[in-house]
Amino acid sequence: MRKYRVAGLVAALLVLQALATPSAQAEACRAREGEEKMAHTATDGGPVVGGVEPVGNENDLHLVDLARFAVTEHNKKANALLEFEKLVKVKQQVVAGTLYYFTIEVNEGGAKKLYEAKVWEKPWMDFKELQEFKPVESSANA
Repeated sequence: MRKYRVAGLVAALLVLQALATPSAQAEACRAREGEEKMAHTATDGGPVVGGVEPVGNENDLHLVDLARFAVTEHNKKANALLEFEKLVKVKQQVVAGTLYYFTIEVNEGGAKKLYEAKVWEKPWMDFKELQEFKPVESSANA
C-alpha cells in the first residue's frame, strides 16, 4: 500500500513540474514561432536594415514633402524650373537614417517627365540631403 502512495506522489510531482516549467520541446517550438514572426515582420511589416524596401503609400504627406524637397534642391543646384506634379513610386533603405528612392513626375516646360531622386534623411538631426536627381531615361540606358 505504501508503495502505491509513493508512486502516486511521484507521479503527481512530475505532473506539477511539467505544468510549472515548460519542456524543452515546447520552448523550442515557441522559439521557432518567434523567429517566423520576426521573419514576417522583416518582409511584411517593417524595414530591413540595409535592404531596399518598397514603401506602399505614395500619398504619405511626409514622403510627398521629401519629393518636393528633391525637386526644389535640384532646381537650385541646376538652375532649372521643374515643377513637382506627383510622387509615382517610393523605396527606402535604412542606413544611418533613411535613404529614399523616389520616382517623381514633374512638369518641365509643359511636358510631363519622370525623374529619379535619392534623398537621405536623419529626422532626429533635422537633416535631409538630395543625393541624386536624374531623368528616368538616362538610368534605363545605364
